[in-house]
Amino acid sequence: MELERLLTDPQGFGLVTASLPQRAVCRIMTGVPLGDYAKHPDVIAMVGGPEAVARLPNKAPNKVLFGAAVRCAKSTIVAAKAVRNAFLGDCSGLQPGEVPRVPIVSVDLDKAKETFSKLVGALTTSEKLSSLLLKVDRDSVVIKNHSGWPVEIKMIAGSRSGQTLVSRWCLGAIFDEAPRMLGQSDGVINLDDALTAIEARMRPGAQIDLVGSLWAPRGPVYERVQEHFGKPSEEIVVIIATGPMLRPDLYTPEYCERIRNADDRAYETDVMARFADPEDALLPSVDVAACVRRTDAPLEPDHRRSYVAVMDPATRGNGWTLCLIECGEDGRFAVALAKEWIGTRAQPLRPAKVLHEIAEELEPYGVVELHTDQWAFDALMDVAELAETGLMLIPGERDDETDGKRLAKLLSDRALSLPNDRQLRADLISIKRRPRTAGGSQIVLPKTADGRHCDYAAALLLAMHVLPEKPTAPVLDEMTDEERQWCEMVRKRREQGAADRLGGDYEAAWS
Repeated sequence: MELERLLTDPQGFGLVTASLPQRAVCRIMTGVPLGDYAKHPDVIAMVGGPEAVARLPNKAPNKVLFGAAVRCAKSTIVAAKAVRNAFLGDCSGLQPGEVPRVPIVSVDLDKAKETFSKLVGALTTSEKLSSLLLKVDRDSVVIKNHSGWPVEIKMIAGSRSGQTLVSRWCLGAIFDEAPRMLGQSDGVINLDDALTAIEARMRPGAQIDLVGSLWAPRGPVYERVQEHFGKPSEEIVVIIATGPMLRPDLYTPEYCERIRNADDRAYETDVMARFADPEDALLPSVDVAACVRRTDAPLEPDHRRSYVAVMDPATRGNGWTLCLIECGEDGRFAVALAKEWIGTRAQPLRPAKVLHEIAEELEPYGVVELHTDQWAFDALMDVAELAETGLMLIPGERDDETDGKRLAKLLSDRALSLPNDRQLRADLISIKRRPRTAGGSQIVLPKTADGRHCDYAAALLLAMHVLPEKPTAPVLDEMTDEERQWCEMVRKRREQGAADRLGGDYEAAWS
């Protein structure tokens, strides 16, 4: 029941022509040492480099994410993995009548038919495997575990909240076409909830497999690839394999070029195993990813830089987002700070409390002017003044076409550094551009099932209108006591929202 042999043996699933990288996938999935396979350049590439090969766990990881080109035997590997899970799984301590399960979850039952037909075909035609078969139904089979216990392998359509996964113990779980299963915020096929639901039902040593061809650059699979590719661990191993890697016999240069000429997006996803942006996406996901810093920590305040703060307020469902943009002496920009507050219909956010917290976040940077979306501006301005937050609210403006182009240009030029914030990245990638009937284009911020409205994106688009200027004033490395006292006095008065009442010519006095 080694997965590689089960896949390739004529008495197993019969893939006798399996390529070396396909065989390596079987070993990586089950924690079997790669041996000489580790020297193959395609094997090295599909786990993220030589260092990743060296870090592969010497036992089966808890989760495997396998993203690959189409027509590369993913369905056959999934079917073989299901049989192996069912046969080798731990059935100790189960009560009479408890039948554990290996679910194969797909976006719908139609998508699962190919996998199921290969599963049933191998179990009924192989002399060795047929001896394990106890029962065949329309969408499930029951086979004997090595202990003799019956185990069900069942095809399941993905459900929004994972209810179908909580009724049985699981000896493994396979999510087929997982990249097309989105997350809590999308409310389509909720992979987040499904994984949460199944976690407590997994038997000791059981493994979760996320398999499929890569698709749009959003959702749980996309986030896991961004976070874990090239960094294998006992918790999760990510394998990304192109068509030419897995099936060089099919994916010849001529065949690949023909697909590229017919459909660029299909070439990216189905051949090169890359995430592809929708045609109406405003910002290429590769540009967003290239601008992300290593951590989500705020940048340290720096008196040599200039700052502008923007917010997109909300109280119920939508996120109330804050972004602080800085500009250095080199003229390059960075989101120095990004923070979000989320309220609900039952417990809406309290504007006075949020504005006080924003003031605390901005205080180390010496920022009191806050540009805001015009939603409820007059009311928020009164709240900020009455609550003595020290903030001076400024109504912001947005021009979809101009601001969208400016944001896209900064990212493509790698001139806007972003914190490693998953939600901020998802918001930016989700921005859509739609043509107007009268000409030009408009920005669309899709609303997700959790009530958000690309709220970080809204704040950053607003910031494009008020980007901080490159600092030009000379930098004082040291200040006299008199200068320091003056700065402290100005800071305190600005916090009180009274900078305009300093008296005399403020700019001249400051200089």
